[in-house]
Amino acid sequence: MNKFRTVVSLIIMVISAFAGFIVGAFLDNAVGGAILFALISGIACNIYTVDNPRK
Repeated sequence: MNKFRTVVSLIIMVISAFAGFIVGAFLDNAVGGAILFALISGIACNIYTVDNPRK
């Protein structure tokens, strides 16, 4: 099941990076927006995984 969580985390990070790219493009910093959104979602996924261990 840990592989499933990893795959879902990567998918969430890619989707949020794309959304950050779009938002950043409107603010004239597309790559910065993509990096910021991917970093935020990656940290959130890590916190969720640590906070909710498998039993």
